[in-house]
Amino acid sequence: MSIPEIIIKAKKQSNNLFSGNFASTHFGGMEFDSLREYQIGDNVKRIDYNITAKMQKPYVKVFRDETELNVVIVGILDYKTYFGSKVLKYEKIIETIATLGFNSVKYNKTSIEIYSKQNIIIPPTKNQKALSKLAAFDENIMHTQIDYTHILNQLMRHRKNSVLIVVSDFFYRYNFAQLGAKFDMYAIVIRDILEENPTALNTLPILSPITKKFSIANFDNRYKAQILAHDSELFTNFKRSNISYIKLYTHDSILKIRSLFG
Repeated sequence: MSIPEIIIKAKKQSNNLFSGNFASTHFGGMEFDSLREYQIGDNVKRIDYNITAKMQKPYVKVFRDETELNVVIVGILDYKTYFGSKVLKYEKIIETIATLGFNSVKYNKTSIEIYSKQNIIIPPTKNQKALSKLAAFDENIMHTQIDYTHILNQLMRHRKNSVLIVVSDFFYRYNFAQLGAKFDMYAIVIRDILEENPTALNTLPILSPITKKFSIANFDNRYKAQILAHDSELFTNFKRSNISYIKLYTHDSILKIRSLFG
């Protein structure tokens, strides 16, 4: 699927991403403020039955419009994301970023930053048309090596308490403590199922995106152990840094990420 087609798909599915009973304060809606006694004309659905039972008189929840948030959606793509059994990882990353972006701009000023061979920076906006710039993403990223530490350190320049969403395969090591302390941060880890169970690849020639040479890969138990060790360290890092995260496989529905923000 081409990048413009991915953007069109993302715009359509963004309407269903947080529909229904989604109640996260991060993507629009109302925020709980206080309780007060029930008054004639109040919405009975807002009655707090626990407090009502204790006080022996009806109390309702009072909500206020949520303060507009600064949402920053970040994608980090290099040669390792040019991999996938049915959908390439970089395609899933772009789809995820675009879907979140189209939904977020309805409620909050949203900026998008994609770091790869060709960086794309969309300044804070509430205009969905600004997101059309994503369609210009350069798909030729096979030979791209990037400085992860520099990029993630760059994110520290954003305003404190911003909502920071990073979408990547996270096949790199970095201490996320500073980001987790400054931002309300979420990590969406994009993976392909063959990366964790690559037995079927052992007899196939693999093209190196760096050297452009083919070789027969040997995904033995040591490889699987390295993947498990890496992810164990990564997720421990997230937890210690107070970062919410989810793993999204390339074959998963984008709607799976709703649980991350619920």
